[in-house]
Amino acid sequence: MKEKPGYIEGKYFTTYVERVKQLKREKKFEGAIALLKNLLDATEKESIASGCGVAPWYYEQLAILYKKKGLPEEERNVLVRFSKQKHSPGVKPAKLLTRLEKLING
Repeated sequence: MKEKPGYIEGKYFTTYVERVKQLKREKKFEGAIALLKNLLDATEKESIASGCGVAPWYYEQLAILYKKKGLPEEERNVLVRFSKQKHSPGVKPAKLLTRLEKLING
């Protein structure tokens, strides 16, 4: 059976916030990265289905993890991916786009 947009393993993507935070606290960065990649897919599918913007928190967390691991190209790629999505209202999208601009322009 195909997942509904915004769902991973039968759970809505927002229910995974605590799991991401827990993995980060436990320094299980590879697990957090893998989960966040799936969550980006889920929020993007939800955005397409609903017409609303993507949830920026997941992109921000993945960018932070890539920066921690010393992977600037991956950090840039996730921010570029975010920049190509429809954005939700609020200050977070502008902050992430500014972060991308700084990475690109040095």
